[in-house]
Amino acid sequence: MRSFPIPFNEPERLAAVQALSVSPDEEPILNEIVDMVRKELDVPTALVSIVDQDKQWFAARDGFPLCETSRDYSICSHAILRSDPLVLCDTLADPRFRDHPVVVNPPHVRFYAGAPIVLSSGLRVGSLCALDYVPREQPSASSLATLIGLSHVVARALERPGRNATNTEARQENAGRVAKSEFISLIGHELRTPLTIALGSLKLLEGTDKASSANSLFTSALKATEHLQDLVERIIEFADASTGELRLNEQVCDLTDIVASIAELKLPGADGEAKSIRRSDQETSLKARVDSDQIRLALDALVINAVQHGGSEILVGIGRDGDGNIELNVSDDGEMNDNVDLSFLDEPFVVGGSLDNRSTEGGLGLGLPLTRKLVELHGGELQISSSPGRTSAVIRLPAWREELVGSGP
Repeated sequence: MRSFPIPFNEPERLAAVQALSVSPDEEPILNEIVDMVRKELDVPTALVSIVDQDKQWFAARDGFPLCETSRDYSICSHAILRSDPLVLCDTLADPRFRDHPVVVNPPHVRFYAGAPIVLSSGLRVGSLCALDYVPREQPSASSLATLIGLSHVVARALERPGRNATNTEARQENAGRVAKSEFISLIGHELRTPLTIALGSLKLLEGTDKASSANSLFTSALKATEHLQDLVERIIEFADASTGELRLNEQVCDLTDIVASIAELKLPGADGEAKSIRRSDQETSLKARVDSDQIRLALDALVINAVQHGGSEILVGIGRDGDGNIELNVSDDGEMNDNVDLSFLDEPFVVGGSLDNRSTEGGLGLGLPLTRKLVELHGGELQISSSPGRTSAVIRLPAWREELVGSGP
């Protein structure tokens, strides 16, 4: 599993990174800023880190020999998801980072403080950070305020007029348009899907005179409608349509409750026949620190996909893999058709092609790109596999999300 989460608006964010016209160590003002950060926080290393697709590179550095590293070594990939500075007084004491490559391998970072670099477009391209190789005390409020203020100066310097300004502004404006379009397409689909389920359940309800069946279908319709209402509120609170950014509202929750609530549903398939969902596990409690609404949304999309395009037997379950990572499983006894190319799942941020051209047949509907983005935002991964008589989807979340329940950072 990768060592970093992927922002919900990663394609648009990367477009803004590519639009930057700055080279490492060539901006005097940035070099002055990292020197100020190093002195203010009394650390041996300070960096202006730009988080690119597969690497982080340093527009300015003080006390660090390399001009870039693999993104796997990037703590800044976590910092760009925050609105406030990310402060790690001792990386080995934090479940999220004690096994991080930059901690267990040279240079063995033990202290980190980084403020996100946010462009005027709202897109986050990197972090202004301070590093040390021994644990440190919490920085003062004044030092953190200085770090935040200097990160704003870095952002303005990166967008300074006169440095290929016309081309840069055009590319950033286009990135903003793409972000808004992609965001609306993905979220718009998820707004409509629960409503479709509700209407389908109610139509099934009209044609039955069996009380037990009617109660089950009515419950499904009510749950789907309530889900739509909750989703609208979550989007308003945690989303920014202008940048395509979605933030995590992380809290400790019991994931078995989410699985159990989904297993209670009875939903209509594409043929109008009602399908039931069953549990495939015996877990009684598995708590983790996640955004429970977004995990529920991601799991909903997989279940609805199975109901609409899968077989007659749908199973949902929860467990752990051999490395202790959390696994949420959805499977059915159907098979994907020949039009589905699973190799597309290996392409970053893409599932089966562009939104406009993607088919909803064969088990890969429009909901899966959103599921993948939500899972990757949690630092996890989505895996889909197909074999004769069985199609499976697994949401895999890093083990440290369960470990955070006890430490509560």
